[in-house]
Amino acid sequence: MSPSADSTIGGEGGTVHPDRKLNHAVPSAEPVCLVTRFSAVDDTAARGLFDELRAIAVSVVAEPGHLTYSVFADRDDPKNLYVIETWAGASDARRHEDLVLGNGTVERVTPLLAGPLRTLTLRPVATDSATHQPAPVKGRAGSNGKEAEPS
Repeated sequence: MSPSADSTIGGEGGTVHPDRKLNHAVPSAEPVCLVTRFSAVDDTAARGLFDELRAIAVSVVAEPGHLTYSVFADRDDPKNLYVIETWAGASDARRHEDLVLGNGTVERVTPLLAGPLRTLTLRPVATDSATHQPAPVKGRAGSNGKEAEPS
C-alpha cells in the first residue's frame, strides 16, 4: 500500500481491493502502519469478526516483517473493531495483505460487515527521541527564510 493512502477491501458485492496495481506496494526502508476498521452488522457478527481477527493475531507473528498486530473495540460501539498493525516495510504489509486475501479470510468476514473494510496506511513521522516531539524539518525554509522550528 502506498504511504498515507486510504484503500478499500471487499467493496460492493465482495469484490477484492479495487486499487490492486503492480505498483500498489512501494518498497520502503521505513515501517508501515495499517489501521483497518471493521464495522459489524450486529453483536453476533462482531463476535465472529473478533474470533477471525484473534486467529490472525496468533498466526501473524510468524510472517516476515511483522512488528505489531493489535485488535481494538470501540468503547462506545463494540460492533466497530479496529486492527492496528505495523510492518517493517511496504512489501511485508503487501505480503500479509495477499495472504489474507488468498486464504479466504476476506470471504469469511464480508457477510459479517456493515460496509467495506477501510484501511488507512500511515508512515512514521520523525520525532526527537529525547522529547518525543516532531523533529525539525531540515532543508525547508519557513516564511522568514530560516529553518522551520518544531511547534
